[in-house]
Amino acid sequence: MSPIRRTISLMFALALIVVGLVALIYLLLFALAWKGWMVMAAGFVTALGCMWFWEDFSKATAKSSEGG
Repeated sequence: MSPIRRTISLMFALALIVVGLVALIYLLLFALAWKGWMVMAAGFVTALGCMWFWEDFSKATAKSSEGG
């Protein structure tokens, strides 16, 4: 993985995590009214960002040591 692709991937993964968590915190603590689908959507965005981050960065050393 090239350094530029790795940097862009890191920015997108962290952006998804931050946006999802901010939405969850807002909905659960500050919103006057919310529906279940809003919480599930914010949770999905957070989970998507976490999975992206995990897949690209926690396994990066194992992938690079294999040569592929």
